[in-house]
Amino acid sequence: MPTLYVLSAGVLLSLIFAWVMRDARMRITDVLGKRADLRISDRVFGHALRVRNSARPKSTGTFISQIRELEPVRDMLTSTTIAAAADLPFFLLFCLIFWLIAGWLVVVPVVAFLLLIIPSLLAQRRLRDLAQTGMRESALRNAMLVEAVQGIEDIKVLQAEQRFQNQWNHYNAVNADSGLKLRDLLNRLNNWMQTVQGAAFAVVIFFGVPHVMAGQMSTGVLVAASILVSRMLAPLSSITTVLNRWQQAKIAAQSLDQLMKLPVDNPQESTRVHRPAVYGYYALNDATFSYDGETPALKISSLKIEPGERIAVLGRNGAGKSTLLQALSGLMQPVGGSVLIDNVEMSHIDPSDIRRDIGWLSQNARLFHGTLRENLKLGAPLADDERVLSALRTVGALNYVQRLPLGLDHALQEGGLGLSGGQRQGLLLARLLVREPRVLLLDEPTTAMDEATERHVVAGLRQLSREHTLVIATHRLSALDAVERVIVVDGGAIVMDGPKNAVLARLRENEPAAPERPASAAKTRLVVRPRTRVDEGKTS
Repeated sequence: MPTLYVLSAGVLLSLIFAWVMRDARMRITDVLGKRADLRISDRVFGHALRVRNSARPKSTGTFISQIRELEPVRDMLTSTTIAAAADLPFFLLFCLIFWLIAGWLVVVPVVAFLLLIIPSLLAQRRLRDLAQTGMRESALRNAMLVEAVQGIEDIKVLQAEQRFQNQWNHYNAVNADSGLKLRDLLNRLNNWMQTVQGAAFAVVIFFGVPHVMAGQMSTGVLVAASILVSRMLAPLSSITTVLNRWQQAKIAAQSLDQLMKLPVDNPQESTRVHRPAVYGYYALNDATFSYDGETPALKISSLKIEPGERIAVLGRNGAGKSTLLQALSGLMQPVGGSVLIDNVEMSHIDPSDIRRDIGWLSQNARLFHGTLRENLKLGAPLADDERVLSALRTVGALNYVQRLPLGLDHALQEGGLGLSGGQRQGLLLARLLVREPRVLLLDEPTTAMDEATERHVVAGLRQLSREHTLVIATHRLSALDAVERVIVVDGGAIVMDGPKNAVLARLRENEPAAPERPASAAKTRLVVRPRTRVDEGKTS
């Protein structure tokens, strides 16, 4: 009995020790996996935010899918996967122990190991192909989903629900088919694993019993060998899952690698010029801009802008007005020629310095989920409320904000949902003014505003100090009250440039006699001519 108690105590201690060690291993791998996951996520998302506009994938859904490829990598870092991989080297130690206990019967677990590993390795190519297909279809489905959600109102108005439903069902069917093939292959491999494990136990018993009967092996050794062979092969039962996750992680890593190779605005290895202030002296010479790197969207032979100038950019739809403003903001790099600002090549200046002093309000600017105060101070977190209220007053949005029960603490929905187009434009313009940039580039800033609000905004822009340079792309003649110089763009080139009155007079000369039309239409019918410099009182 004392011996039984000692053995029982030893078994109990060994069980407690095994439980503590397993729990510690799981906790350590979980903590290490969490740290690695956070570091990888931080690097990938940070890089995605800094990718140059020209290099960013054109499809938002595809871009999101690339970022979401973190999930297979995260799965690879889970405790289950790491623990299974960590158990594999112990197989060799168990083989040595098995050989010391049962001699030549060690051949059984070795053969079983080969029978487990070889089919899994042979299936890797098929697993890789199925994983690639699944991820590709998931990317297409995500792209379609983002597009549908962003355009849900248009889909309803056009009664196009069925078309998008059919697309969704098609992508789901293809993805489900790929997933079914993958699960079928994994199930076959798992069934094979279980069969080999059971067969190994039976084979040890089958070949061990004759040795026991012949007195060459004790019953205890046979029992120990049969238990040990099961323990040896148990960690290998998850090798199929590990290898499948490995293939998915490899493919995801390839996609993430492509994302991480995209050029960013300010690479760490580059040396940029730091400017304490960017005043806005522009000089563009033989500059060509393109969205696809091949087809020119805008060509500028020569353009100079002095600090403090007030300029309007006029032109038809698609003439190149927005491209010009985007180029002046530094977010679009020329494919040829040079863009100088303050006598320094713009691409050589640190982007943070450019964005600090150059504010660009695009037609696609967005409000984000959060309070009004958070949105308005997004580019200037240290701005006080007085500065925010002053910007709202300039754009005529102060009365609207004051009528809100929570004022600046009013919660905005994603994209400013629920606001009118004019209210949204006013808040976006106020957000830009809160930053107090030296150069303001405004792309159609008043198109959705009523006449009274537009007049208020134009009056506010006219009162800006001469420390601010103002460039407005517009179709509205009322916005011209805030400028002194007009640039006319047509066909991706500047066709007129000069003082406001002289350019407008020249445009009227080019207009054929016609019944009076709205002012917004009167100035857009341009006769395409070679670049003309218009001065007061003469044309050159």
